[in-house]
Parts: sequence; structure tokens; C-alpha cells
Amino acid sequence: MPKTQQLKQLAAAEELYKIASPNQEYPFEFICFKITGYRPKEHTTEMVSGKELIESLPMYVARSSARLRLPAAKQKEKIYSLAETAKKLNISIRTIERWQKRGFFGKKYLFPDGSLKTGFTKSQIDEFVKANPSLVKKAAGFSITPLHLKDEIIERASQIARDKTLSRTAVIRKVAAEFARAPETIRSIIVDCEKNHKKQIFLHRHSVIGTSQAAMIFNMFEQGASVGALAEKFGKSTSSIYRIITQRRIRKLLAARIEFIPSDEFLAPDARRDILSGRGYVRRTPRKILSDPQGKIDRQNWEDFIKTVKKIPMLNRQQETELFKRYNFLKFLFAETTGKLSLTKSCGRDAHIAEELLAESQRLKNIIIEANLKLVISIAGRHATGANVQDLVSEGNMALMRAVEKFDYTKGFRFSTYASWIIARDFAHYLPAEAARGRMISEQSDEQAHLIAAKVSEIEEIETAHKSLMQVIENNLTEREQHVIRYHFGLAGTMVKKQFKTLKQIGSDLGVSKERVRQIELKALQKLRQTLSPEEFELLTR
Repeated sequence: MPKTQQLKQLAAAEELYKIASPNQEYPFEFICFKITGYRPKEHTTEMVSGKELIESLPMYVARSSARLRLPAAKQKEKIYSLAETAKKLNISIRTIERWQKRGFFGKKYLFPDGSLKTGFTKSQIDEFVKANPSLVKKAAGFSITPLHLKDEIIERASQIARDKTLSRTAVIRKVAAEFARAPETIRSIIVDCEKNHKKQIFLHRHSVIGTSQAAMIFNMFEQGASVGALAEKFGKSTSSIYRIITQRRIRKLLAARIEFIPSDEFLAPDARRDILSGRGYVRRTPRKILSDPQGKIDRQNWEDFIKTVKKIPMLNRQQETELFKRYNFLKFLFAETTGKLSLTKSCGRDAHIAEELLAESQRLKNIIIEANLKLVISIAGRHATGANVQDLVSEGNMALMRAVEKFDYTKGFRFSTYASWIIARDFAHYLPAEAARGRMISEQSDEQAHLIAAKVSEIEEIETAHKSLMQVIENNLTEREQHVIRYHFGLAGTMVKKQFKTLKQIGSDLGVSKERVRQIELKALQKLRQTLSPEEFELLTR
């Protein structure tokens, strides 16, 4: 792509950030058009939340500008580095990093010293200061701490810290209140003091956190409690809480048993680029119909469940293959990433990557499951005699989830054929009337199920050809001729369960002799031989 076009897209992304609202959802096609000026070739109904969009755009701008390697010295206006911006506004670099969430994010520039780092234009800085005067003034006020005042803060912190019942966070907050400073400012002063070995303020304060207490902290964090609130409640520093949470996250990831279908494609040098950015990708957000992880359906919402399932689009063969490939590749990457994790050292970044891989693989799994819920309902309807169809659908949903895990997409046939067999196998266990059949089916391994699915796939292709053949028959034969051909050649049923009749039985239906039926059949076949191709005629008569 030409550099000028890339610069236009970069500017468009920044403009999109300014108008994006966190409380809104945006069509993926709209986002793509706003940034590139083009609409995706494949239509998609995927919606992206404003919050996700606002979080993603700064990263997009940083990566895109890094690729361009824009020389800072050649820009139309002065470019300030992070350090220069901090000095200009009389604040810390960390404060600027926090402000990125408020929209104050820069691009990557190539500075005269040869380093590629974040920079801000003068107009960008002025615009942010104008839009946030009180925020900038407050931050600047906190950052100016005279040397003599820092000494007083250190001395007072040492005095308060003698009370061993107070946590590090509690000490910092108390000092901050006394000196009318932000807790982050006090924390920074103390860290700098301890780092430079000037004075150790918190001595022998590292109490061991028990297993049950660590589990409680992690559970509360997962339920939405903030790190600061947890630090206050348990009398620990925020860094201690972060360390506990990271260890628990790693423990949880290592305990996850994730299996994937291997493929040589995963080992290719450009696998990540080719597989995760290929065509045919379904970008929509799952509707989360099955909020129950076991696939159970709330009886009170049964009608809503059916209505919603009807609206979910089916996956074509390409979409299905792409989804299963990505789904298994993400689990492959998850296994690689968790292999680097260790409980003995901090691996927060790797843990975060592993969690994102797992979350994305689950999203794709949900899309596949939801696109095949119609299949479950259809099969349940055929087996519902003597059973509550809602219970049967719940059982089928669980079978469908397992089928997604086990399906080997590399064999080249449709998932629906494999899933149908797995669901029917579970129904055979669930329904007493099919117990004998259940014992027979239960002996089939997953590999045999794949082989059966391949055979069923062939049958489906033949049935499709038969539907086309029936259209030709209806267009070229009389009603009597159609009746003879349908029942003598088994076209009245399906390829799995054909409905045959003898010439005598057909004659009884039509009120004519067996010989007359033979004459009608010969005449009909002569007509069809002139209309059908040799292959189609063979399909009819075999």
C-alpha cells in the first residue's frame, strides 16, 4: 500500500477515535469503511462495542505509525518525545501513559538519535491541555514537590510505618492526606527513596499470605473487586495483591485441559498471519444464547430461545472450515504460551496473552455452536416421542459442545454430518426406547464417527443430486409416469430410507395391470434418457 494511503488511514483512525462512544455499538463494515474508505468484500453482521473500539484504535495507530517510521525532524510541526512532553507539562511520564485512556496518545516517530519512540505534535498537546485544564493543572501541582518536603514525607512515612497493623497502602494514603498530595505522588517518592537505598521505610512487613486467603482475594477480584479495595481489605500493598492475582491466573491457566486438532499448517513460519487474517472469517459477536455452560435451557425462555435460533445465519463450507482452523490454531497457540508459564516467576504478560487466546477460541466455539443449534432442534424433534423436547434439546446442546471439541476439520467433510451422529448417539442413551440402539452406537469411537460422517457426507451429495433429478421428472413426465418412476426406483423416500414398491403394488395404486405399469415405465424412461445426462440417468437407475 502506498505511504500516502497509509497516512490517510492513520489520520482516519484518529478521527474515528474522536467520535467513538463507549456506550454504542458499531458495524464492522462501518469501521472498515471509515478507516480504509472501502467496504469488506464479504458482507458481515458483526457489531463492535464502542469500548472495544476505543481501546483498539490507539494500538492500531501505534503499530501503523511504527511501520511507517515517520522521521520526527521532517514533520510539519515540532514533535515532542514522552520525556519532552512530560517536561513541557511539568508532569511525570507515567501520568502521560495514564492519560492515553483519555485520548492523549501519540504516534511512533523516528527521532534524530535513531530511536523509534512515541511522540506528540505541539498542536496535539495544546488541544489536550485546552480540553482538560483542571486535569493538567492538578497533575502538574502534584508533580512539583520541593526537596525539603520530600524529606519530610519520607520521615513521616517512616513514623507511621512503625505501626505494623497498617498496610503499605494504608501508610501511603495516610501520608498523602496529611500532606495534601496524591497517593501516587507519595508512593513515587517512597519508591525512589527505597530504590536509591536512602532509607528502608517498610521493614519486615512481608507477611505470608495463606492459600485460602489468596483464593479469596482472587475470587473477589474475578467478581469485580478492585485491586485497591482488596489491598485495603486484606492489609496488603497493591503490588502484593497484583502478585497474588497473577499467580492465581497462571495456576488457573496451567490447570486448563485444552485439546486441539493438530495440523501441519500450524507449524508454518507465517501461520499466525495466514490463519488469523485469512478470508471467510466470521467476525460477528456470539449472541450468548446458552448462558449455561452445560447447554441447559431455561424453560421459561423456551420460545425466545427458538425465535433467536431461527435468526442465526448458517455457516457455509468456507466459513466453517476457517472457523475450525482458527479455533484449533488458537488452542495450539494457547498450549505453546502456557508452556512458558511458571508459578515460581512472574509471567503476567504471557498469562494475559494466554487468557486472550483462550477467550478468542471460546468466542469462535460459541459462534460454531450457535450456528448449529438448528441442527440440535431438528434432530430432537425427530426423537422426541415420549420425551420432553426441551430436555432433549439440552442434552443435544451438550453433545454439540463435545462435537465441536472433537471434530477433525482436516478430513474435509461438513461438521453437521459428524455432529448429527454424535447427537444421535447421545439421544440413544437418553431415550429408553432406543436403549438397544444406544448400546450399539456407544461402541463407536470418535474416529469411527468421523468415518460415518464422511459416508453421510457422500449421501448428502447424492440426495442433492436426487432433488435436481426430481425437478426434471416433474417437468417432463405425466403424473402417472411420475408415480411409477418414484416408487419403482425409490425416489419417494431418501437415500438413507428409500420407499420401493413392486410393479404389482404400483399397478394396484393406479388401477392397472402389472404389464401396463411396465409399459408406462419404459415410456417414461425413454423421455428421461433424452433429457438427462448419462451420469444423471445412472443415478436414477442404480
